[in-house]
Amino acid sequence: MAGVYAQRAVRESHARGAAKPLVPLTVQQQSNEFSFSKVEQDRTLFTVRASHATQYKDENRALLQDVWITIYGREGNRNDNIHTSECSYEPKSGNVVCQGAVQIDLASTDPAGSKPADKELQVTTRNLSFNRDTGEASTAEPVQFRFAGGQGHGVGVTYSSQKEIVRLNRDVELDMSASPKTGGLPITATGSSLEIRRNDRIVELDAPAVVRQGGRELSAEKISIELDADFHARHAVAQGHPTIRSTDAKGEFTATGNQFEASLDPAGWIETIVADGNVEGEHRAPHRTDQFSMSRAVFAMEPQHNVVKTMRATGKVALDARQGTDSRSLKTESLLVKFAPGKSPDQARIESSETEGPGTITTKNGNDTTELNAKRFITQFSKEGRLDELLGYSGVEIRRQIGTAPPQQVNANELMAKFSPDGEWRTLDETGDVRFQQADRQASAERANIVRATDTITMDGSPVLSDAMSRTTAAKVTINQKSGEIHAGGGVVSTYLGNGGASAVSLGSGPGHISADTLTGSTISGDVIYSGHARLWQGESVLEANQIEIWRDDKKLQARENVVAVFPQTSTPMKSFAAPVPNSTSAPSGPTLWTIHAPLLTYWGDAGKAHLQGGVTADSQQGSMHSRTLDVFLEPSSSKLSSSPGNASQATSTQPAAHPGAASAAALGPAAGQQLQRALALGGVTVRQGDRVGTSEQAEYTASDGKFVLSGGHPTIIDAASDATTGHSLTFFVANDTILIDSQEGSRTLTKHRVEK
Repeated sequence: MAGVYAQRAVRESHARGAAKPLVPLTVQQQSNEFSFSKVEQDRTLFTVRASHATQYKDENRALLQDVWITIYGREGNRNDNIHTSECSYEPKSGNVVCQGAVQIDLASTDPAGSKPADKELQVTTRNLSFNRDTGEASTAEPVQFRFAGGQGHGVGVTYSSQKEIVRLNRDVELDMSASPKTGGLPITATGSSLEIRRNDRIVELDAPAVVRQGGRELSAEKISIELDADFHARHAVAQGHPTIRSTDAKGEFTATGNQFEASLDPAGWIETIVADGNVEGEHRAPHRTDQFSMSRAVFAMEPQHNVVKTMRATGKVALDARQGTDSRSLKTESLLVKFAPGKSPDQARIESSETEGPGTITTKNGNDTTELNAKRFITQFSKEGRLDELLGYSGVEIRRQIGTAPPQQVNANELMAKFSPDGEWRTLDETGDVRFQQADRQASAERANIVRATDTITMDGSPVLSDAMSRTTAAKVTINQKSGEIHAGGGVVSTYLGNGGASAVSLGSGPGHISADTLTGSTISGDVIYSGHARLWQGESVLEANQIEIWRDDKKLQARENVVAVFPQTSTPMKSFAAPVPNSTSAPSGPTLWTIHAPLLTYWGDAGKAHLQGGVTADSQQGSMHSRTLDVFLEPSSSKLSSSPGNASQATSTQPAAHPGAASAAALGPAAGQQLQRALALGGVTVRQGDRVGTSEQAEYTASDGKFVLSGGHPTIIDAASDATTGHSLTFFVANDTILIDSQEGSRTLTKHRVEK
């Protein structure tokens, strides 16, 4: 019996151990599996599953363990999961409250595929609430999240399964790992909140939204990223006063605008960047500041390297570079900039830029300001990124101001400017209808070259220079724009418009003309030298020499070496020297011209006086004189111009006469203008008139009465009809062959009349 009882006791003990535990009195129901789903139009939106559920009697709640909430979306194209170890479920309100750690995996899926979905975003947080009816999950706790290529954190998350929106509520920070797509540098983004709209494939980072990469920073009120069908970034927009800042060894860079945009290819490389609306920027470096502004700028990027390939700026484009007191600026409506590979694949350098419309370039260096205008500019840059060459097309205009000097203006069809390594222009070459203007000075040519270092402008191709007083043509002209020094060569011809005592060139009537091989002098002082076969002609007056020098302000000119001067004299009743007629009072058939040879001639225009020296010979129809020096006095003629066509032609001609004293000139009547009134010869004077020869130390010829007065030394006259005649002074008249002898005592005068045989 004892054995039987013992055996039964053992069996009962085993049975009690194998039986299920008793359900507590507060528990209404327990189950090993629990699930419910929300379905709309035969499509499951989400499913809540738990491996164990406990329903309590009095609390209208259930305790769920090992909980999975899977969201499929309205299109069934998602496989998002919320997982936690334990949640409290309230059937009446539909709330699922998970107080422990929660993991949210956001992923896309292909229903036809066999591979599990890749996690696009994994979120870790605590105390998450999910509502069965609204399909929203939220928490106010800190949030950690991971995604492909980075991680981040924030505070509070809201997830709407119906709207497919995930929102991080505040204090958001994203850290993206360095990769070739990020230029080898990590990226950090911060914002007040982050919203991911799955249906719209939009990610928004709200203000203050800041993205940092190395020394670069982008800040805006909102940064939006548009995703493609595979949820790769395709388009990014920064709105609300976006600002880019960058700091590196080269300085600080800042750019602002109404909106910045970036487009990316599926591989993640940036394709284009667009800055739109009131775009402004500044780059500060030691001793240099660059500023720019425009309405819009579009940057096209090189694939795979995220370096700029081209930039097109439009709408009131303004670029300004300053270094100390020097500056350079560009203004245009449209600008295209092209870039070339730099020293490394992730660097670019400026290769060229082109204005796609009229532009203005202004440079300031000390007291030198130069402004260039053209309908189109093209600039070329060196491999070091320095401005190397500038081309201007279609109506180039250059305005230059040097100190307080009158401004200069140059116009041409085309321009080529070369720049030095310091960024300042070195030379300017202009071609096609070049025109220069400064105060009353003007110049024109087919080509012009300006050199900054020497401040010279060189013109060729039929250059013409003019001012209020003169006009000059030559094969080539060079002018120093600061000093006013001028050099012209190759068939120089100048015309001086002043007459009378108004200028140094007042030897005759009308404009004065000078030709020579070369011209040197100053455009400021007006002092110039004509060298090499120099020839001056004005009315009937002609002056030839190896060199003619003019002092404009002093109204003086000087001719040197092999001087030949031709002066007309006033008309008087005279006897022709070539064929004398006894006691004739008839006037010669043509004007009387004096041809004078001397090594040096100096002429004062205001006094009408010419001084010749170094051994002078003067010849005319009235006679000839030889002396060491000769003073010729010119006065305006009171006689009227002859009405003959020949006189009119001679007075207005601008071409040089064939030769001083040529027969054609002698046949013309006298013209109004400066004419010889008196001549005074000094030193070893010899006067010849027909076969009559007179010698003295001084001889004076007066054109008004046609007489020679010999005085000084031992005045003597010898002719074929009589012996030598001497006296204190001897006077003979050309017209009637009368000789007046003034005795030594001055008490009597003898008159001799030559009787022709």
